[in-house]
Amino acid sequence: MALGLKYVCLLLFLISIYVIGIFIFAKGFLLKRVVIEKNSTCAVDFAHQSDLHGGAGCWMHGRYKRAIIIVIDAMKFDFMRYDNESHQEIPYKNKMTVINHLLTIKPLNAKLYKFMADPPTTTLQRLKGLTTGSLPTFVDAGANFASSEITEDNFIDQLIKQGKVIKFMGDDTWMGLYPARFRKAFPFPSFNVKDLHTVDNGILDNLVPQLRMRDWDITIAHFLGVDHCGHRYGPDHPAMAEKLSQMNDMIKNVTKEMDSDTVLFVLGDHGMTRTGDHGGDSQDELEAGLFIYSPDQLTSVPNTPDQYKSVSQKDFVPTISLLLGIPIPFSNLGQVITDLFTYCSSWKTGSSPIKQSFHSVKALRLNAHQINMYLQEYFQHSSDFPIQMYYQLKSVLDTAEMELNSLLTVLVRDGDHNMEEKLKNVKDKYIYYIDEVRRTAEGVWAKFDIMSMCTGVLTLCLALCVNVYFIKISFWWKKDVPSTVVIVFLVSLVYLAFAMFQSFFIGESKSAIMVFVMGNFLVFGVALLIFNFKDNNPVILNKRENFCIGFESTEFLFAVVVAFFMFVTYFSNSYVVYDDSVCLYLLQSMSWILSLSTLKHILCQFETSAESKIKKQKTPKNFDIMRVLTHPALVLIFLTLAWSLFLRLSSTFRVCREEQHQCELSIFLQPLGNLNDQESLKNMRYFFTLICLFLMVCLLRKVMKDFGNLNGSSPPVMGMSYLLPASALFCALHWALQGLPQKSLDNLPLWQQVFLPRAVYVLVAVFLVLILYDPLCIYVVLRSRKLMVENDKELIPNIYHQLKENLGEKEEKPPLVYGLATSFTAAVVAMVTVAMVLLGLLLGDGLMPSLLLVILSVFFCLEVIAIKDTLNQPVSLWTSVVYISVLASVFFYATGHQTTISSIRWESAFVGLHGDFSSNILPAILIHLNTFASYVLAIIICPLIMLWPKAGGFLTKSVAGVNRKENTDWIGDFCFHDDKKTFRMLMFRMCLYSFAFQGIKVLGSVLAALLHRRHLMVWKIFAPRFVFEAMTTFTVFSMSILMFMFMLRIDLALTKWVKNFQRK
Repeated sequence: MALGLKYVCLLLFLISIYVIGIFIFAKGFLLKRVVIEKNSTCAVDFAHQSDLHGGAGCWMHGRYKRAIIIVIDAMKFDFMRYDNESHQEIPYKNKMTVINHLLTIKPLNAKLYKFMADPPTTTLQRLKGLTTGSLPTFVDAGANFASSEITEDNFIDQLIKQGKVIKFMGDDTWMGLYPARFRKAFPFPSFNVKDLHTVDNGILDNLVPQLRMRDWDITIAHFLGVDHCGHRYGPDHPAMAEKLSQMNDMIKNVTKEMDSDTVLFVLGDHGMTRTGDHGGDSQDELEAGLFIYSPDQLTSVPNTPDQYKSVSQKDFVPTISLLLGIPIPFSNLGQVITDLFTYCSSWKTGSSPIKQSFHSVKALRLNAHQINMYLQEYFQHSSDFPIQMYYQLKSVLDTAEMELNSLLTVLVRDGDHNMEEKLKNVKDKYIYYIDEVRRTAEGVWAKFDIMSMCTGVLTLCLALCVNVYFIKISFWWKKDVPSTVVIVFLVSLVYLAFAMFQSFFIGESKSAIMVFVMGNFLVFGVALLIFNFKDNNPVILNKRENFCIGFESTEFLFAVVVAFFMFVTYFSNSYVVYDDSVCLYLLQSMSWILSLSTLKHILCQFETSAESKIKKQKTPKNFDIMRVLTHPALVLIFLTLAWSLFLRLSSTFRVCREEQHQCELSIFLQPLGNLNDQESLKNMRYFFTLICLFLMVCLLRKVMKDFGNLNGSSPPVMGMSYLLPASALFCALHWALQGLPQKSLDNLPLWQQVFLPRAVYVLVAVFLVLILYDPLCIYVVLRSRKLMVENDKELIPNIYHQLKENLGEKEEKPPLVYGLATSFTAAVVAMVTVAMVLLGLLLGDGLMPSLLLVILSVFFCLEVIAIKDTLNQPVSLWTSVVYISVLASVFFYATGHQTTISSIRWESAFVGLHGDFSSNILPAILIHLNTFASYVLAIIICPLIMLWPKAGGFLTKSVAGVNRKENTDWIGDFCFHDDKKTFRMLMFRMCLYSFAFQGIKVLGSVLAALLHRRHLMVWKIFAPRFVFEAMTTFTVFSMSILMFMFMLRIDLALTKWVKNFQRK
């Protein structure tokens, strides 16, 4: 046990290097932008008194005294737009009839726009953009469920400074962003995406009554039902039609309560994909809707049927600010929507096109000067903005100012001859200035800390070198680890301390160069240790160890090529996009190489045996077709074909990326409740899922039974016999419940909705505790001189026969022990069973067939490994680990995931839970298990690649012609208990191989992100890839440590069992 704990400590030390390297790189790569803590005020030199027209306001007179802002989460533009040409009944089409009605009968009082969001399209980040006019960072997306107060200037605080009264109701995210800002608030929890009605109904109960009180200036309502409906069912579902109709009635009721001094904004914060998700930057996710209405005339630009302008969500901030007569927030980068400033009743613009144009130019001018003021302040805090570009744009602004002043002089002196065209030229200059500033600022708003990024890369390189060095010392066959390990440990600790202190506390300085140089020397030193670790050193390499084949092995070399190929593919955006197909191709190639290598040895063996038979045989036998079909080579080919088929079928369960244009959404990825209008298809899918679940249970029990580990009443046996079928039954019932129509499901009491999955959680927890308490599936039958009657019909003859035998025996017979030779294997299979049940519940009914494919693919892989081992051609541990790792990557995609934010299946957080959480830890764990289910399962399976060949497998007799179980000296995987040192060394090496392969992948993603940090697709492809790979790394490392400890627990339990058995 002491050696095992030393190995665990070495693994934890290695993990710490990897983790610190990832965090240091992330600190430099995922930086927040420079925030200017300064607010706009009314006292500015560029606002003229004449802009007020004698009315109240700041910078510009406020056209409206009140505003109603209705945010409908995930309200796509397609939901708002009325499609006259649509004759097909689509749930989300033409449900917002009140918008079309107002646009038609009051074309100068209502406007509809495409409201383009900025990625990432998560609600909290969109609210920041909608209130400040600035851009959130990519890393802020991780804080979507932990909102913190906004300190940057925003129009909410500007309203309060002007003495406005704000009421709020809806999504409680606003309360975290703007605490103590609202005179009256009705917040509702927002995280439960399964709840379509609580938030919306709570708002509807208060909205109209609060509007009628007239004790407010601004009312904000944030509805969540449409977004939750999208997450739960997708947009193409009857529930979406009901929810949009409810929103339509709400808008109709609100417009009836409005006065002429009130303006209404109905907007979506983002759109949704065809599966109802959001978070990325696809067109469907970015394209929200914005509807603006007032009982008084809103604009002088009439609506054009079926032609809608696109405006940025940042444009909302300066627009509402000037309409309400408050300063534009200081950090705003948006542009006023000029259509809304072409009409002014105070200035009588209705009959004068020149006045209309000039009024919109004045709004643009104020907007441009606000942005210029922001740039001047920004230069004092950061030098990111190109100075040459700044002066070029400043000259454009100065030119526009000069032309506007000269136009006013000409207007007074010469009249309005050609004035409209000249005003248009000035307007275009202001628009050009604002657009160019925004475009340039968006390109440089995030400052990368190159030194931290390079230090992170260097630390990961060090981790990989230490990893390889530990692999080398895993061949050390003395009683203790080499002394050089202590030196590497101490020097690495010093470097890590310096690197962390430099990156997280000091920042960019000259001392960073010292850390970087120190890291390079350390990497070079560890590399020297690796290359000098040879036979002429005082190191004994185990020449008889047959678990690691040399470099002459074809499969070993191909595994190295696979690792290198996966490393370099991260540098290509197209390979990252199609990584699911790339991984499947590599996995199938490895499968065939393993099989063909095995086939070669089988044929060689067959030729030798055939020649000897021919010599003995004088007359040839007749042709026998069964003899041909059962030929070992043909059996292996059939086995490999089935293996490839199962891997190919995994592509059925992939989710589509936006960039995969030829991809179609699988029926298995749609919620079962979405198929209510296709009853036969729904039933077929459900019963197919039940068959797969039944096969999974039967296969796992069959393995345990054939190994002899399903006898007796040990805790794991009881779990496999009773808890596994019960939990599978509860899973099936829960999935059937999810297939009910939405109204029927929502009408059930909450306890009935969560009872079945909670029952599965309890059974899984009990099963896990039983395995950890006593992981052995061993049954002992003592063959003593007792009467054992098996057939009541022949009672007397049986008794007589046994009495005769007992009298003739002088000594006790040795006891029969079932399952001792597969004690390690059975315990791991039991743990796989626990994982399968839990992950199957979280992934849902549609992905149960995919989990079955995992089991079948792993089974065939293990059988080929066992066959090669039987032929005395064992597969290297490195090759096996690489195969399992690539398999995990393939089934990451085959369980409905992609390396995009929008593909995260948030609904898994509510399996068995109500949704109103006091802490986000539990839902975060459930989402993590759902997302990285394949990696969790792969690491649990990984020890079997070492144990299965010793257990003998099931097909070795048919293919290799030899069955080790028939040998009298066969002890199965009990050999690892006999040689504890070898067992711990092999487990240590297996973990190191897993770490090395994952380290190569994460290093590739890190280098790709560093190299492509200014790439057009960095935040769409390379940054999410790095984030997902980092999370995968944490998952693989933590599960590997847990499985190492579990294997030690099995060995400890076996040691105790052997002592007790000998004593008895």
